[in-house]
Amino acid sequence: MLELFVCLAAWIAAAPQPSNVDTARGVVTRSIEALGGEAALKGISTLQIEAIGHEYFVDQSERPEGPFVTRYVQTSEKRDVAGGRSRLQTQERFVLAPDWADAGSATLVDADAAAFQRGERYAPADKAAFDEGRERIDLAPERVLLTALTASDLASAPDVTVHGIRQRVVTFGWRESRARLLIDPGDFVPTALELRSADTFGIWGTVTRTTYYSLWTLLAGGVRYPLQFDREWNGVGSGATTIMKISVNPPFDAAPFTIPGDVKKAFAAAPPSGIPTLKLDPSKAVEVVPGIVQYPGNWNVEFVQQPDGIVIIEAPVGSHYSVQVLDEAARRYPGVKVKAAITTSDAWPHLGGVREYAARGIPVYALDLNRPILERLLQADYRAKPDALATHPRAAKFTWVSGKTTIGTGDTRMELYPVRGENGEWMLMAYFPAHKLLYSSDEIQPLRGGGFFMPELLVELRGAVHREHLDVDRIFGFHASPRPWSDIEAAIAKASAGGGIQP
Repeated sequence: MLELFVCLAAWIAAAPQPSNVDTARGVVTRSIEALGGEAALKGISTLQIEAIGHEYFVDQSERPEGPFVTRYVQTSEKRDVAGGRSRLQTQERFVLAPDWADAGSATLVDADAAAFQRGERYAPADKAAFDEGRERIDLAPERVLLTALTASDLASAPDVTVHGIRQRVVTFGWRESRARLLIDPGDFVPTALELRSADTFGIWGTVTRTTYYSLWTLLAGGVRYPLQFDREWNGVGSGATTIMKISVNPPFDAAPFTIPGDVKKAFAAAPPSGIPTLKLDPSKAVEVVPGIVQYPGNWNVEFVQQPDGIVIIEAPVGSHYSVQVLDEAARRYPGVKVKAAITTSDAWPHLGGVREYAARGIPVYALDLNRPILERLLQADYRAKPDALATHPRAAKFTWVSGKTTIGTGDTRMELYPVRGENGEWMLMAYFPAHKLLYSSDEIQPLRGGGFFMPELLVELRGAVHREHLDVDRIFGFHASPRPWSDIEAAIAKASAGGGIQP
Protein backbone atom coordinates (compact mmCIF):
# COMPACT_ATOMS: atom_id res chain seq x y z
CA MET A 1 0.00 0.00 0.00
CA LEU A 2 2.84 2.40 0.85
CA GLU A 3 4.33 1.77 -2.57
CA LEU A 4 0.99 2.71 -4.18
CA PHE A 5 0.87 6.03 -2.33
CA VAL A 6 4.47 6.80 -3.32
CA CYS A 7 3.66 6.16 -7.00
CA LEU A 8 0.50 8.27 -6.80
CA ALA A 9 2.39 11.17 -5.20
CA ALA A 10 5.07 10.98 -7.88
CA TRP A 11 2.42 11.02 -10.65
CA ILE A 12 0.70 14.06 -9.12
CA ALA A 13 4.02 15.88 -8.82
CA ALA A 14 4.86 15.19 -12.46
CA ALA A 15 1.44 16.14 -13.87
CA PRO A 16 0.85 19.75 -15.05
CA GLN A 17 -0.68 21.73 -12.21
CA PRO A 18 -3.33 24.42 -12.75
CA SER A 19 -1.80 27.88 -12.63
CA ASN A 20 -2.66 30.51 -10.06
CA VAL A 21 -5.32 32.54 -11.86
CA ASP A 22 -5.34 35.35 -9.30
CA THR A 23 -2.59 37.18 -11.23
CA ALA A 24 -2.27 38.34 -14.83
CA ARG A 25 0.67 36.02 -15.34
CA GLY A 26 -1.32 33.16 -13.86
CA VAL A 27 -4.27 33.81 -16.20
CA VAL A 28 -2.03 33.88 -19.26
CA THR A 29 -0.14 30.77 -18.16
CA ARG A 30 -3.42 28.94 -17.59
CA SER A 31 -4.58 29.97 -21.07
CA ILE A 32 -1.33 28.69 -22.58
CA GLU A 33 -1.99 25.37 -20.90
CA ALA A 34 -5.55 25.34 -22.27
CA LEU A 35 -4.26 25.80 -25.83
CA GLY A 36 -1.92 22.83 -25.53
CA GLY A 37 0.96 24.09 -23.42
CA GLU A 38 3.99 26.29 -23.94
CA ALA A 39 6.06 23.53 -25.52
CA ALA A 40 3.34 22.79 -28.07
CA LEU A 41 2.90 26.47 -28.96
CA LYS A 42 6.65 26.98 -29.30
CA GLY A 43 6.75 23.78 -31.33
CA ILE A 44 4.93 25.59 -34.14
CA SER A 45 7.81 26.80 -36.29
CA THR A 46 5.95 27.36 -39.57
CA LEU A 47 2.35 27.65 -40.74
CA GLN A 48 0.67 27.59 -44.12
CA ILE A 49 -2.72 29.31 -43.96
CA GLU A 50 -5.34 29.77 -46.65
CA ALA A 51 -8.30 31.97 -45.74
CA ILE A 52 -11.21 33.85 -47.22
CA GLY A 53 -13.22 36.71 -45.85
CA HIS A 54 -14.62 40.17 -46.30
CA GLU A 55 -13.86 43.73 -45.23
CA TYR A 56 -16.25 46.65 -44.92
CA PHE A 57 -15.66 50.18 -46.17
CA VAL A 58 -16.71 51.71 -42.85
CA ASP A 59 -15.09 54.98 -43.91
CA GLN A 60 -17.16 55.60 -47.03
CA SER A 61 -20.29 53.63 -47.74
CA GLU A 62 -23.85 54.70 -48.50
CA ARG A 63 -24.40 55.67 -44.87
CA PRO A 64 -22.16 55.87 -41.78
CA GLU A 65 -24.04 53.18 -39.85
CA GLY A 66 -24.11 50.60 -42.66
CA PRO A 67 -24.89 48.36 -44.39
CA PHE A 68 -21.41 48.89 -45.77
CA VAL A 69 -19.83 48.43 -49.17
CA THR A 70 -17.98 45.10 -49.02
CA ARG A 71 -14.62 43.95 -50.32
CA TYR A 72 -14.00 40.20 -50.58
CA VAL A 73 -10.50 38.96 -49.80
CA GLN A 74 -8.75 35.62 -50.10
CA THR A 75 -5.26 35.08 -48.76
CA SER A 76 -2.50 32.51 -48.78
CA GLU A 77 0.11 33.06 -46.10
CA LYS A 78 3.37 31.32 -45.33
CA ARG A 79 4.26 32.27 -41.78
CA ASP A 80 7.76 31.63 -40.43
CA VAL A 81 6.64 31.62 -36.79
CA ALA A 82 10.05 30.82 -35.36
CA GLY A 83 11.77 33.44 -37.48
CA GLY A 84 9.07 36.12 -37.09
CA ARG A 85 8.50 36.47 -40.84
CA SER A 86 5.48 36.37 -43.12
CA ARG A 87 4.81 36.07 -46.83
CA LEU A 88 1.22 37.00 -47.64
CA GLN A 89 -0.45 36.68 -51.03
CA THR A 90 -3.77 38.48 -51.31
CA GLN A 91 -6.48 38.64 -53.95
CA GLU A 92 -9.55 40.81 -53.69
CA ARG A 93 -12.66 41.74 -55.60
CA PHE A 94 -15.26 44.43 -55.09
CA VAL A 95 -17.19 46.95 -57.14
CA LEU A 96 -14.01 48.60 -58.48
CA ALA A 97 -12.34 45.23 -59.15
CA PRO A 98 -15.08 42.80 -60.23
CA ASP A 99 -12.52 40.10 -61.03
CA TRP A 100 -10.02 38.67 -58.55
CA ALA A 101 -7.06 41.05 -58.64
CA ASP A 102 -3.41 41.09 -57.51
CA ALA A 103 -2.66 37.43 -58.22
CA GLY A 104 1.09 36.80 -58.30
CA SER A 105 2.00 39.56 -55.86
CA ALA A 106 3.06 39.17 -52.23
CA THR A 107 3.77 41.23 -49.13
CA LEU A 108 6.89 40.24 -47.20
CA VAL A 109 7.43 41.25 -43.58
CA ASP A 110 10.36 40.52 -41.30
CA ALA A 111 11.63 42.01 -38.05
CA ASP A 112 12.44 45.45 -39.42
CA ALA A 113 11.07 45.88 -42.96
CA ALA A 114 8.19 45.20 -45.33
CA ALA A 115 8.27 44.83 -49.09
CA PHE A 116 5.99 44.16 -52.05
CA GLN A 117 7.02 41.51 -54.54
CA ARG A 118 5.66 40.87 -58.02
CA GLY A 119 7.59 38.31 -59.99
CA GLU A 120 11.26 39.18 -59.69
CA ARG A 121 10.61 42.78 -58.74
CA TYR A 122 10.71 44.05 -55.15
CA ALA A 123 9.71 47.44 -53.75
CA PRO A 124 9.60 48.81 -50.22
CA ALA A 125 6.14 48.71 -48.65
CA ASP A 126 4.75 51.44 -46.42
CA LYS A 127 4.68 51.55 -42.63
CA ALA A 128 1.04 50.42 -42.57
CA ALA A 129 1.96 47.17 -44.32
CA PHE A 130 4.80 46.64 -41.87
CA ASP A 131 2.59 47.30 -38.83
CA GLU A 132 -0.12 44.97 -40.16
CA GLY A 133 2.46 42.28 -40.76
CA ARG A 134 4.02 42.56 -37.32
CA GLU A 135 0.56 42.35 -35.76
CA ARG A 136 -0.23 39.30 -37.88
CA ILE A 137 2.97 37.63 -36.63
CA ASP A 138 3.34 38.75 -33.00
CA LEU A 139 -0.34 38.65 -32.05
CA ALA A 140 -1.47 35.59 -33.98
CA PRO A 141 -3.24 32.91 -31.91
CA GLU A 142 -0.06 30.82 -31.71
CA ARG A 143 1.98 33.78 -30.39
CA VAL A 144 -0.29 36.25 -28.60
CA LEU A 145 -0.19 34.51 -25.20
CA LEU A 146 3.58 34.11 -25.39
CA THR A 147 3.90 37.78 -26.37
CA ALA A 148 1.74 38.74 -23.39
CA LEU A 149 3.71 36.52 -21.01
CA THR A 150 7.00 38.24 -21.86
CA ALA A 151 5.58 41.77 -21.66
CA SER A 152 7.13 43.75 -18.81
CA ASP A 153 3.86 45.60 -18.19
CA LEU A 154 1.50 42.61 -18.18
CA ALA A 155 -1.34 43.44 -15.78
CA SER A 156 -4.80 42.37 -14.73
CA ALA A 157 -7.87 44.45 -15.56
CA PRO A 158 -11.47 44.24 -14.32
CA ASP A 159 -13.59 41.43 -15.70
CA VAL A 160 -15.97 42.25 -18.53
CA THR A 161 -18.95 40.44 -20.06
CA VAL A 162 -18.87 39.48 -23.74
CA HIS A 163 -21.55 37.43 -25.46
CA GLY A 164 -23.18 36.99 -22.06
CA ILE A 165 -20.06 35.36 -20.56
CA ARG A 166 -17.84 36.93 -17.92
CA GLN A 167 -14.27 37.27 -19.21
CA ARG A 168 -10.96 37.49 -17.40
CA VAL A 169 -8.92 40.41 -18.75
CA VAL A 170 -5.20 41.04 -18.98
CA THR A 171 -3.47 44.00 -20.61
CA PHE A 172 0.01 44.59 -21.99
CA GLY A 173 1.87 46.99 -24.23
CA TRP A 174 2.77 45.99 -27.76
CA ARG A 175 4.73 48.37 -29.97
CA GLU A 176 2.69 51.63 -29.96
CA SER A 177 -0.55 49.94 -28.89
CA ARG A 178 -2.17 48.82 -25.67
CA ALA A 179 -3.50 45.27 -25.89
CA ARG A 180 -6.38 43.88 -23.87
CA LEU A 181 -6.84 40.11 -24.01
CA LEU A 182 -10.18 38.63 -22.99
CA ILE A 183 -10.10 35.04 -21.74
CA ASP A 184 -13.06 32.76 -21.05
CA PRO A 185 -12.75 31.53 -17.43
CA GLY A 186 -14.65 28.37 -18.26
CA ASP A 187 -11.82 26.76 -20.21
CA PHE A 188 -9.33 29.66 -20.41
CA VAL A 189 -9.42 29.85 -24.20
CA PRO A 190 -9.01 33.44 -25.51
CA THR A 191 -12.25 35.11 -26.58
CA ALA A 192 -11.00 38.37 -28.08
CA LEU A 193 -8.05 40.67 -28.49
CA GLU A 194 -8.49 44.45 -28.31
CA LEU A 195 -5.85 46.91 -29.50
CA ARG A 196 -6.00 50.60 -28.62
CA SER A 197 -3.78 52.68 -30.85
CA ALA A 198 -3.65 55.75 -33.05
CA ASP A 199 -6.19 55.81 -35.88
CA THR A 200 -4.33 55.03 -39.09
CA PHE A 201 -6.82 57.14 -41.04
CA GLY A 202 -5.68 60.11 -38.98
CA ILE A 203 -8.95 61.64 -37.76
CA TRP A 204 -10.34 59.56 -34.89
CA GLY A 205 -7.52 59.97 -32.36
CA THR A 206 -7.10 56.75 -30.39
CA VAL A 207 -9.34 53.91 -31.53
CA THR A 208 -10.08 50.33 -30.44
CA ARG A 209 -9.82 47.44 -32.88
CA THR A 210 -11.22 44.13 -31.66
CA THR A 211 -10.77 40.61 -33.03
CA TYR A 212 -13.10 37.87 -31.80
CA TYR A 213 -11.94 34.24 -31.99
CA SER A 214 -14.30 31.35 -32.71
CA LEU A 215 -14.62 27.99 -34.47
CA TRP A 216 -11.74 26.49 -32.51
CA THR A 217 -10.11 23.31 -33.77
CA LEU A 218 -7.32 20.96 -32.73
CA LEU A 219 -4.16 21.14 -34.82
CA ALA A 220 -1.38 18.63 -35.27
CA GLY A 221 0.86 18.79 -32.22
CA GLY A 222 -2.05 19.26 -29.84
CA VAL A 223 -2.53 23.02 -30.21
CA ARG A 224 -6.05 24.47 -30.21
CA TYR A 225 -6.55 27.17 -32.84
CA PRO A 226 -9.44 29.44 -33.95
CA LEU A 227 -10.54 29.25 -37.57
CA GLN A 228 -12.83 32.30 -37.57
CA PHE A 229 -11.88 35.89 -36.83
CA ASP A 230 -14.53 38.63 -36.62
CA ARG A 231 -13.33 42.21 -36.44
CA GLU A 232 -14.69 45.47 -35.08
CA TRP A 233 -13.47 49.05 -35.36
CA ASN A 234 -14.60 51.20 -32.41
CA GLY A 235 -17.51 48.83 -31.88
CA VAL A 236 -18.55 48.74 -35.55
CA GLY A 237 -18.22 45.47 -37.46
CA SER A 238 -15.40 45.86 -39.99
CA GLY A 239 -15.02 42.37 -41.45
CA ALA A 240 -14.42 38.67 -40.87
CA THR A 241 -12.01 35.96 -42.00
CA THR A 242 -12.30 32.17 -42.00
CA ILE A 243 -9.32 29.85 -42.31
CA MET A 244 -10.13 27.19 -44.91
CA LYS A 245 -6.84 25.27 -44.73
CA ILE A 246 -4.04 25.32 -42.18
CA SER A 247 -0.90 23.21 -42.14
CA VAL A 248 1.46 22.99 -39.15
CA ASN A 249 5.22 22.90 -39.69
CA PRO A 250 5.30 22.34 -43.45
CA PRO A 251 8.85 22.51 -44.88
CA PHE A 252 9.68 26.06 -45.95
CA ASP A 253 12.49 27.47 -48.03
CA ALA A 254 13.94 30.65 -46.49
CA ALA A 255 14.40 32.33 -49.87
CA PRO A 256 10.76 33.40 -50.43
CA PHE A 257 10.87 35.30 -47.12
CA THR A 258 14.05 37.22 -47.90
CA ILE A 259 13.78 40.95 -48.56
CA PRO A 260 16.72 42.20 -50.66
CA GLY A 261 19.15 44.43 -48.80
CA ASP A 262 18.62 47.47 -51.03
CA VAL A 263 14.86 47.22 -50.51
CA LYS A 264 15.34 47.03 -46.73
CA LYS A 265 17.49 50.16 -46.89
CA ALA A 266 14.86 51.94 -48.99
CA PHE A 267 12.17 50.95 -46.50
CA ALA A 268 14.23 52.32 -43.60
CA ALA A 269 14.93 55.58 -45.45
CA ALA A 270 11.38 56.19 -46.69
CA PRO A 271 9.62 59.23 -45.20
CA PRO A 272 6.31 58.78 -43.38
CA SER A 273 3.41 58.15 -45.74
CA GLY A 274 -0.34 57.76 -45.67
CA ILE A 275 -3.30 60.07 -45.19
CA PRO A 276 -2.02 61.72 -41.98
CA THR A 277 1.03 63.04 -43.89
CA LEU A 278 -0.74 64.64 -46.87
CA LYS A 279 0.23 68.21 -47.74
CA LEU A 280 -1.71 70.98 -49.47
CA ASP A 281 -0.03 72.12 -52.68
CA PRO A 282 -0.92 75.80 -53.33
CA SER A 283 0.92 75.74 -56.67
CA LYS A 284 -1.90 73.63 -58.14
CA ALA A 285 -4.64 76.16 -57.36
CA VAL A 286 -6.92 77.03 -60.28
CA GLU A 287 -9.56 79.75 -60.62
CA VAL A 288 -12.92 78.20 -61.44
CA VAL A 289 -14.61 81.58 -61.91
CA PRO A 290 -13.69 84.96 -60.43
CA GLY A 291 -13.92 84.58 -56.65
CA ILE A 292 -13.84 80.76 -56.59
CA VAL A 293 -10.52 78.90 -56.41
CA GLN A 294 -10.05 75.13 -56.38
CA TYR A 295 -7.08 73.46 -54.69
CA PRO A 296 -6.72 70.00 -56.29
CA GLY A 297 -5.31 67.10 -54.31
CA ASN A 298 -6.26 63.65 -53.18
CA TRP A 299 -9.43 65.42 -52.07
CA ASN A 300 -10.16 68.90 -53.41
CA VAL A 301 -10.74 72.07 -51.39
CA GLU A 302 -12.38 75.27 -52.65
CA PHE A 303 -12.16 78.91 -51.51
CA VAL A 304 -15.20 81.09 -52.19
CA GLN A 305 -14.62 84.81 -51.73
CA GLN A 306 -17.72 86.74 -50.66
CA PRO A 307 -18.11 90.39 -49.64
CA ASP A 308 -17.95 89.56 -45.94
CA GLY A 309 -15.37 86.78 -45.91
CA ILE A 310 -14.18 83.43 -47.25
CA VAL A 311 -16.19 80.23 -47.37
CA ILE A 312 -14.15 77.01 -47.56
CA ILE A 313 -15.83 74.06 -49.22
CA GLU A 314 -14.76 70.73 -47.68
CA ALA A 315 -12.70 70.02 -44.56
CA PRO A 316 -10.87 66.88 -45.69
CA VAL A 317 -8.12 64.60 -44.42
CA GLY A 318 -7.59 65.77 -40.82
CA SER A 319 -6.83 68.61 -38.44
CA HIS A 320 -3.27 68.99 -39.73
CA TYR A 321 -4.57 69.48 -43.27
CA SER A 322 -7.12 72.07 -42.17
CA VAL A 323 -4.30 74.02 -40.55
CA GLN A 324 -2.55 74.13 -43.95
CA VAL A 325 -5.77 75.17 -45.69
CA LEU A 326 -6.43 77.98 -43.22
CA ASP A 327 -2.82 79.15 -43.46
CA GLU A 328 -3.21 79.30 -47.25
CA ALA A 329 -6.47 81.27 -46.90
CA ALA A 330 -4.68 83.78 -44.67
CA ARG A 331 -1.84 84.07 -47.19
CA ARG A 332 -4.10 84.43 -50.22
CA TYR A 333 -6.60 86.78 -48.58
CA PRO A 334 -4.64 88.73 -45.95
CA GLY A 335 -6.84 90.28 -43.29
CA VAL A 336 -10.01 88.55 -44.59
CA LYS A 337 -11.81 86.26 -42.16
CA VAL A 338 -12.92 82.73 -42.92
CA LYS A 339 -16.65 83.09 -42.32
CA ALA A 340 -17.68 79.46 -42.78
CA ALA A 341 -16.71 75.95 -43.84
CA ILE A 342 -18.88 73.37 -45.59
CA THR A 343 -18.56 69.59 -45.37
CA THR A 344 -20.68 67.84 -47.95
CA SER A 345 -20.66 64.14 -47.04
CA ASP A 346 -20.43 61.54 -44.27
CA ALA A 347 -17.39 59.91 -45.93
CA TRP A 348 -14.39 60.31 -43.65
CA PRO A 349 -12.19 62.08 -46.23
CA HIS A 350 -14.76 64.89 -46.41
CA LEU A 351 -15.10 65.58 -42.70
CA GLY A 352 -11.73 64.63 -41.23
CA GLY A 353 -10.62 68.24 -40.78
CA VAL A 354 -13.77 69.65 -39.18
CA ARG A 355 -12.23 69.65 -35.68
CA GLU A 356 -9.81 72.47 -36.60
CA TYR A 357 -12.65 74.72 -37.78
CA ALA A 358 -14.57 73.99 -34.60
CA ALA A 359 -11.48 74.83 -32.54
CA ARG A 360 -11.24 78.24 -34.22
CA GLY A 361 -14.93 79.02 -33.80
CA ILE A 362 -15.58 78.96 -37.56
CA PRO A 363 -19.21 78.03 -38.36
CA VAL A 364 -19.62 74.73 -40.21
CA TYR A 365 -22.48 73.88 -42.58
CA ALA A 366 -23.33 70.18 -42.85
CA LEU A 367 -26.23 67.96 -43.88
CA ASP A 368 -28.72 67.27 -41.10
CA LEU A 369 -28.30 63.50 -41.49
CA ASN A 370 -24.58 63.80 -40.75
CA ARG A 371 -25.04 65.27 -37.30
CA PRO A 372 -24.35 61.97 -35.43
CA ILE A 373 -21.06 61.21 -37.16
CA LEU A 374 -19.81 64.79 -36.85
CA GLU A 375 -20.66 64.86 -33.17
CA ARG A 376 -18.75 61.59 -32.73
CA LEU A 377 -15.78 63.15 -34.49
CA LEU A 378 -15.79 66.08 -32.09
CA GLN A 379 -15.86 63.67 -29.15
CA ALA A 380 -13.02 61.48 -30.46
CA ASP A 381 -10.24 60.60 -28.01
CA TYR A 382 -7.31 62.87 -28.87
CA ARG A 383 -5.59 62.70 -25.49
CA ALA A 384 -2.56 60.81 -26.81
CA LYS A 385 -1.84 63.32 -29.59
CA PRO A 386 -3.91 66.44 -28.92
CA ASP A 387 -5.01 68.70 -31.76
CA ALA A 388 -6.25 72.28 -31.24
CA LEU A 389 -9.74 71.19 -30.20
CA ALA A 390 -8.37 68.73 -27.65
CA THR A 391 -6.02 71.36 -26.24
CA HIS A 392 -8.66 74.10 -26.06
CA PRO A 393 -12.14 72.52 -26.14
CA ARG A 394 -15.05 74.65 -27.28
CA ALA A 395 -18.54 74.08 -28.64
CA ALA A 396 -18.79 73.76 -32.41
CA LYS A 397 -21.00 76.11 -34.42
CA PHE A 398 -23.00 73.94 -36.79
CA THR A 399 -25.74 74.85 -39.22
CA TRP A 400 -27.62 71.66 -40.11
CA VAL A 401 -28.87 71.84 -43.69
CA SER A 402 -32.21 70.14 -44.38
CA GLY A 403 -33.32 72.22 -47.37
CA LYS A 404 -32.24 75.14 -49.52
CA THR A 405 -29.77 77.23 -47.49
CA THR A 406 -28.24 80.44 -48.85
CA ILE A 407 -24.77 81.69 -47.92
CA GLY A 408 -23.57 85.17 -48.84
CA THR A 409 -24.44 87.74 -51.48
CA GLY A 410 -23.14 88.93 -54.83
CA ASP A 411 -21.74 86.90 -57.71
CA THR A 412 -20.44 84.16 -55.41
CA ARG A 413 -23.65 83.72 -53.45
CA MET A 414 -24.24 80.02 -53.02
CA GLU A 415 -27.22 77.82 -52.31
CA LEU A 416 -26.83 74.51 -50.48
CA TYR A 417 -29.18 71.61 -51.24
CA PRO A 418 -29.40 68.05 -49.92
CA VAL A 419 -29.03 65.51 -52.72
CA ARG A 420 -31.37 62.96 -51.09
CA GLY A 421 -30.49 60.18 -53.54
CA GLU A 422 -30.07 56.51 -52.66
CA ASN A 423 -26.28 56.61 -52.93
CA GLY A 424 -26.02 60.35 -52.33
CA GLU A 425 -28.49 60.42 -49.46
CA TRP A 426 -25.86 61.83 -47.10
CA MET A 427 -24.45 64.46 -49.48
CA LEU A 428 -24.86 68.17 -50.14
CA MET A 429 -24.44 70.12 -53.37
CA ALA A 430 -23.70 73.85 -53.72
CA TYR A 431 -25.11 75.99 -56.53
CA PHE A 432 -23.80 79.38 -57.67
CA PRO A 433 -26.73 81.02 -59.54
CA ALA A 434 -24.72 83.90 -61.01
CA HIS A 435 -22.43 81.48 -62.82
CA LYS A 436 -24.83 78.56 -63.40
CA LEU A 437 -22.15 76.57 -61.63
CA LEU A 438 -22.71 73.49 -59.46
CA TYR A 439 -20.39 71.95 -56.87
CA SER A 440 -21.05 68.27 -56.24
CA SER A 441 -19.89 66.11 -53.39
CA ASP A 442 -18.86 62.57 -54.38
CA GLU A 443 -21.34 62.24 -57.23
CA ILE A 444 -18.89 63.02 -60.03
CA GLN A 445 -15.67 61.03 -59.95
CA PRO A 446 -13.85 60.95 -63.31
CA LEU A 447 -11.90 57.77 -64.03
CA ARG A 448 -8.38 57.88 -65.43
CA GLY A 449 -9.35 55.81 -68.43
CA GLY A 450 -12.37 57.99 -69.19
CA GLY A 451 -15.94 57.94 -67.99
CA PHE A 452 -17.15 58.24 -64.41
CA PHE A 453 -17.30 56.03 -61.35
CA MET A 454 -20.82 54.68 -60.75
CA PRO A 455 -23.03 56.48 -63.31
CA GLU A 456 -25.91 55.91 -60.88
CA LEU A 457 -24.46 58.79 -58.86
CA LEU A 458 -24.77 61.02 -61.92
CA VAL A 459 -28.41 60.02 -62.33
CA GLU A 460 -29.13 60.93 -58.72
CA LEU A 461 -27.32 64.24 -59.09
CA ARG A 462 -29.29 65.09 -62.23
CA GLY A 463 -32.48 64.21 -60.38
CA ALA A 464 -31.60 66.63 -57.58
CA VAL A 465 -30.78 69.37 -60.11
CA HIS A 466 -34.17 68.90 -61.80
CA ARG A 467 -35.99 68.72 -58.46
CA GLU A 468 -34.54 72.07 -57.38
CA HIS A 469 -35.02 73.63 -60.87
CA LEU A 470 -31.35 74.58 -61.17
CA ASP A 471 -29.94 75.88 -64.44
CA VAL A 472 -26.45 74.32 -64.63
CA ASP A 473 -23.83 75.02 -67.30
CA ARG A 474 -20.73 73.73 -65.51
CA ILE A 475 -19.93 71.44 -62.61
CA PHE A 476 -16.95 70.67 -60.38
CA GLY A 477 -16.51 68.68 -57.19
CA PHE A 478 -14.56 66.96 -54.45
CA HIS A 479 -12.88 64.74 -57.04
CA ALA A 480 -13.45 66.72 -60.24
CA SER A 481 -12.06 69.77 -61.95
CA PRO A 482 -14.55 72.09 -63.69
CA ARG A 483 -16.26 70.61 -66.76
CA PRO A 484 -19.41 71.26 -68.79
CA TRP A 485 -22.69 69.82 -67.53
CA SER A 486 -23.07 68.23 -70.95
CA ASP A 487 -20.35 65.75 -69.94
CA ILE A 488 -22.67 64.44 -67.23
CA GLU A 489 -25.60 64.07 -69.61
CA ALA A 490 -23.38 62.27 -72.12
CA ALA A 491 -22.05 59.88 -69.47
CA ILE A 492 -25.56 59.00 -68.34
CA ALA A 493 -26.63 58.34 -71.92
CA LYS A 494 -23.58 56.16 -72.57
CA ALA A 495 -24.09 54.11 -69.40
CA SER A 496 -27.76 53.64 -70.20
CA ALA A 497 -26.95 52.42 -73.70
CA GLY A 498 -24.03 50.20 -72.67
CA GLY A 499 -25.72 47.99 -70.10
CA GLY A 500 -24.02 45.89 -67.45
CA ILE A 501 -21.87 47.07 -64.58
CA GLN A 502 -19.44 49.82 -65.49
CA PRO A 503 -17.59 50.88 -62.33
